[in-house]
Amino acid sequence: MFFFAGVFPRERQIAAATLRCEHCHEVAQQRFLEAGSRLWVFFIPLFTFGRTYVMVCTNCGWATELSRDAAMRAAAVTGAH
Repeated sequence: MFFFAGVFPRERQIAAATLRCEHCHEVAQQRFLEAGSRLWVFFIPLFTFGRTYVMVCTNCGWATELSRDAAMRAAAVTGAH
């Protein structure tokens, strides 16, 4: 009997907004991402765990970690979620 299972990284964009970056101080597109790991068994994704939320500047690539509430508020304000 064969058993196929694995854990793979997952990244999903939940919102995007044009804001001033805290690092490069340029007004640029900021992407709000949800990152985590997903468990797969027999090629079926079961659940995602270890979720983190980050805001990434498209100008310089600087990433700022956010709370789940802050990321969901950004998605609600931009109408992306």
